[in-house]
Amino acid sequence: MRELSNHMKSPVILYATRWMDTPVMSQADIQLVWADKQAFMEAIHGVNEKQLALILHSPGGQIEAVKAIVEYLREKFDKITVIVPDAAMSAATLLALSSDTLIMGRHSNLGPIDPQFILPIPPIGQVSISAQSLIEEFERAKEEVKSDQRNLLVWAPKIQQYPPGILEEARNAIDLTKELGKEWLVKYMLKDYADAREKAENIVRYLGDHKKLKSHATPITREKLRELGLKIVDLESDQRLQDLVLSVYHATRITFQLTTAHKIVENSNGRSFIRIVNPPQQPLQNPPASKPP
Repeated sequence: MRELSNHMKSPVILYATRWMDTPVMSQADIQLVWADKQAFMEAIHGVNEKQLALILHSPGGQIEAVKAIVEYLREKFDKITVIVPDAAMSAATLLALSSDTLIMGRHSNLGPIDPQFILPIPPIGQVSISAQSLIEEFERAKEEVKSDQRNLLVWAPKIQQYPPGILEEARNAIDLTKELGKEWLVKYMLKDYADAREKAENIVRYLGDHKKLKSHATPITREKLRELGLKIVDLESDQRLQDLVLSVYHATRITFQLTTAHKIVENSNGRSFIRIVNPPQQPLQNPPASKPP
């Protein structure tokens, strides 16, 4: 990472989780959460430059946590370049939208930013549901019951599975995601464009459209993102940069595969925060008692 920092003439921070490696002890340990703000504070301690390169490898996480992290980073740095060596999905895509420039390889992906809810649905268990799908389902139920009261018998048990207030929470989550995406794009990546607000609106509308993208895990290529209007530099345009970035990325993946580390936040000076999650210990069983002769 120090070589990469010297090449880019910028401090570098790696934020990566083991979401593509197994085993994962808990989904919470690989997601962007509030505690990550403290990890970034640890990694940034002693960094005095005003520009930053952030290597990002994450499945996403809490929108509110991303908001807190972006606000903290933007207080410290005037220019932020986000490097995506493989994939940054969901809330990590939202974090990428707060950069001035993206660096992506031909194999790199961002993902949809439509908010998701993890809900307990008996007897299935925990289920991930798109906020947009949730709202559409409620609207469909309302229309079908309005047209025929007998449909209430079909819809009532299903709607009762959802916790109170979930519909308003879904609307608020969608609004917050769109507001943050548009705000950051206009303020940073698209700041030099006269039609920045229109471009930002189109980008956020596409990335947040669950109906169009079909799945929250849909990979979105750099070509599509560039077509939408994002400012992207090809990783392959600088062979030395590509070699250094992929060396850091592959070393990170090997670390996840050979250890129980679930999250790494590290800077190019060697200062790091590593979350290690060990599997639960199996209770020791007493050996069978010996029988007397």
